[in-house]
Amino acid sequence: MSLYDVFETETSYDYLKKVAKVLEEPICLLGGWAVYLTVNNNFKREQGRSYLGSKDIDIGFHIEKNFSETDLKKTAFGISIKALEKEGFQAQGFRYYKNIHRETGEELTPDKSKSENQFDIFQIYVDLIVDYIHPLSKDIFNFVPIDELLLHYVFKEEKYRKEIELKKFKRKLWLSSPEILLAMKIKSAPNRIKDDKLIKDICDIYALSWYSGEEFDKVIYSPP
Repeated sequence: MSLYDVFETETSYDYLKKVAKVLEEPICLLGGWAVYLTVNNNFKREQGRSYLGSKDIDIGFHIEKNFSETDLKKTAFGISIKALEKEGFQAQGFRYYKNIHRETGEELTPDKSKSENQFDIFQIYVDLIVDYIHPLSKDIFNFVPIDELLLHYVFKEEKYRKEIELKKFKRKLWLSSPEILLAMKIKSAPNRIKDDKLIKDICDIYALSWYSGEEFDKVIYSPP
């Protein structure tokens, strides 16, 4: 099955490695790449091919309710925003992106992008997701981030996360436990329009249920 083209997923994976290098450890990976790293070994062993990659990069962050303005700026979330901007990522609401030329792989500046055909441009997105939207977020960061309440358990309880260290990344990553990832996907799927993201969520739900390495009953019936 080919939901996304190879250029998109390979480019996204390359930029995941680049983004990981400039963020503080541990890096809490969410979304499609977290699912891929969770299920791929088992999926590949049984199906003879790798699991679906992702187009977007989702990173999770912890925010305390009582953080001051100074505290917020010093969080991994605040530091990551500065790091992405330094790397040339542009803000688009709660997302950060770069334009990549599909044929050359060249990074395109906003001005350069205007002179290119839009179908020749692939936008690589990095979504920064918090477990709590602080009231000062808009004033400090100029946007309101998206939130995922289940992230709270990942940061607070070790049983809901797994730390891995990939040689290709040379960074320590946190993956949410399969039951947390599954719960996140089940929450997001009903809000999708009928496009590739909905199909990807359904694929991820199935893959997490059967290829995470955990017993089916544990994954399905053990959310926090």
